[in-house]
Amino acid sequence: MSYNPAIPRERYNNYEDREWTRLEKDGHGELLYRVHLDILKRQVKKSDWVLEIGAGSGRYTKDLVHLCHGLTVGDISEHQIEFNKTKMEELSLSQKVDAYHVIDVLDMKIFPDASFDRIVCIGGVINYLLDKEKEAIEEMLRVLKPNGKLILGAMSFIGASLYYLEGIRSEKEQFGIEATKWLFQTGIQDEEHYPVPSKHYVHMMRSDEMEALFETLPVKIVERSSAGLYTQAGDEAIENARKDPEYWEFIVEKEIEFTKLPGTLDCGMNIIYVVQKD
Repeated sequence: MSYNPAIPRERYNNYEDREWTRLEKDGHGELLYRVHLDILKRQVKKSDWVLEIGAGSGRYTKDLVHLCHGLTVGDISEHQIEFNKTKMEELSLSQKVDAYHVIDVLDMKIFPDASFDRIVCIGGVINYLLDKEKEAIEEMLRVLKPNGKLILGAMSFIGASLYYLEGIRSEKEQFGIEATKWLFQTGIQDEEHYPVPSKHYVHMMRSDEMEALFETLPVKIVERSSAGLYTQAGDEAIENARKDPEYWEFIVEKEIEFTKLPGTLDCGMNIIYVVQKD
């Protein structure tokens, strides 16, 4: 199945404020946010020029502006870019963003080679790219300075299949066992096997697929992490934990610690790689 930029653009142009609220409305979102933020705080330096691609509504933009020297923001969705601008203005942070661009990660020719010290591409940008995943990484590496770092996140197939197992069973009743087998084989709900009206087709990834994307590129992997590991405890358990602030902070601390273990890399809701350009 081929990448179609209209699918993510249309989805996020009609996403209203959900991209802003999803990381704060419940424990599930907070775990994802706290793990990603921990990585950003450790991997982005105060002297860095940063490109945030797939920035969405600005959940991480508001943090990155305090972590780096200069920040350029990009997203494929016009709505998300405007929403991001509005949020940064509300937070009195708009003057800290150097530029905004409506841009596809596959075509960033507006940026010269070696423009940025860090590129942050987290959430699910890579999952929409299907047959263009490696090309997108090559384009990000092009605009990254030598020894610069790419912080790349993806939605995890194994973690998602654990969390949404009942939903997958329901889809099996609708589309048949062959569609389910295809999903587990490829991580893709494509048009042939899942002819849904939304056409929201993505490649939910495994860590071995992430490794394969990088193995022939001029990079060194410096960090691997999952995120949303304790999401697998279930929504009720997570929300009960949040009611006890002391206990919740301890669980978040353990989430950040345990998501760095090799055995948990595929078990959370996201997979995060930090690679350094040779």
